[in-house]
Amino acid sequence: MRQRLPLLVLGWYLTSITLSLYNKWMFDPSKGLQIVCPITVTSFHQLTLWLFSSLYVKYLGFQKNSQLRPFSRKIAQTDWKFYLKYVVPTAVASAGDIGFANVSFKFVTLTIYTIIKSASIAFVLLFGCIFRLEQFHWKLGMIVVVMFFGVVMMVYKPSSKTQEVEDHVRTMFGSLLVLMSSCLSGLRWVFTQLILRRAPSYESTEPESEGSAESRESDDNVPVPEKPHPIYTINQLAPIMGVALLATALVIEKPFSDFWSSKLFCSEGKHSFGSVAKGFLLLTFPGLEVFLMTICEFGILQTAHVLTLSVAGIIKELLTVLCGVLFFRERLSGFHNWAGMSIVLLDVAYYNYFRYTQDQKPDRSEKDLELDQASELYPESCPDTAASYELEHVNNKTV
Repeated sequence: MRQRLPLLVLGWYLTSITLSLYNKWMFDPSKGLQIVCPITVTSFHQLTLWLFSSLYVKYLGFQKNSQLRPFSRKIAQTDWKFYLKYVVPTAVASAGDIGFANVSFKFVTLTIYTIIKSASIAFVLLFGCIFRLEQFHWKLGMIVVVMFFGVVMMVYKPSSKTQEVEDHVRTMFGSLLVLMSSCLSGLRWVFTQLILRRAPSYESTEPESEGSAESRESDDNVPVPEKPHPIYTINQLAPIMGVALLATALVIEKPFSDFWSSKLFCSEGKHSFGSVAKGFLLLTFPGLEVFLMTICEFGILQTAHVLTLSVAGIIKELLTVLCGVLFFRERLSGFHNWAGMSIVLLDVAYYNYFRYTQDQKPDRSEKDLELDQASELYPESCPDTAASYELEHVNNKTV
C-alpha cells in the first residue's frame, strides 16, 4: 500500500491545484471566462459531484456482504432526526463556504485566496473551543493572533492613486469573502466532528449462522469500520448543498439570461452543438476533480500519518501560489505582502507541528483520541474545506 503513496500525493496535487486554477479561470472578470454567475455554476458542480458519488456508492464502494476493499466502508442508516440536526447544517455551512470562496475569485488573486484559506484553522480552533471539541491552549491562541497579523500584512497595500485605491477596495472585499468562507469552513468542521461522533455504526441485521460465526472468528484481524466513508458523506451532503446554492443563486444572481448567454455556452456570441457540449463538460469537470481528490486524500490517510498529509498540504499551497504567478501573472507588490504570506505559511506549519507533538503525549484524554480517530475517517477542507470539502488537517477543499 505504501508504494502507492507517491502516486496518491501526485494525484492529490494535480486535482487540487487544477481545481483552484479552474475556478480562478472560470470566474475572474478579466483573465478567464468571466462567468458572472459563480453561485449558479457552483450549484451545478454539486449536482455532478452527487452523481459521481452516487455511482461509486451504488456500484463500487460499498459491499454489505463481503470483505471491504481498502477504499470502502459499510453503510450505516441514519434517521431523519439525525439527518436534520447534523447533516443539513453541515451541508448548509459547506454550501456557504464554497459559495463565498468561488465568488471571491472575481475580486482577489489566486495567491491571496490560497493563503487566506490556509489560515482557516483559526476559525477551526475558535469554533472547536466554543463547542468544546478542542481543549484551549495558550499556544493555539498565539497561532490565531499571528495568523490574523500575517493575513492583514499580505492584503495591505498603501496607495494614494484613485485607481489603485479602487483596486485595493476590491481586494479587501474579496478578502472579506474568503474570510467568511473560512469562517463557515470552521463551522463545518464542528458539525462534521459531531456527525462522526454521533453517527450510528453499521450493524448487521441478518441472523448469524454457525458457518458465518466461524468465518467471523477467522476474520478477526480484518477491521470493520464503524464510521461512514467520505464519499458516502459527500453523497449525503452534495444534494443539499446544490439546492441551497441554487436557491441562493435564484435570489441574488437571477441567472437565467446571463448564464445561457455567457462564454460558457457561447462561441463568438453564438450557440452551437460544440459550444453547448463544451459548457456542460466544463460544468462536469469540477465534480469529477473533487471526487478523485477525495479518493486520493483518503488513500493518503490510509497509508501515511496525518503529519505527512499536513506537510504535503503546505507544499501544495506553495505550488498553487507558484501556478498563480505562472498562469495568471500574479504578483505580491511589496515586502510586507511577501512577509505576510511567509508568516501565515510558517504559522500553519507550526500549528501542524504543535498538534503532532500533542498527539504523541501518552496522557492524552479519551476524548482527544476519539476526535483524532474521527478526523482520520473523514477528510474535511479543504479548500478548502472541504473540504470544501481541501482535508481539515490541511484546511482546504473547494469545489
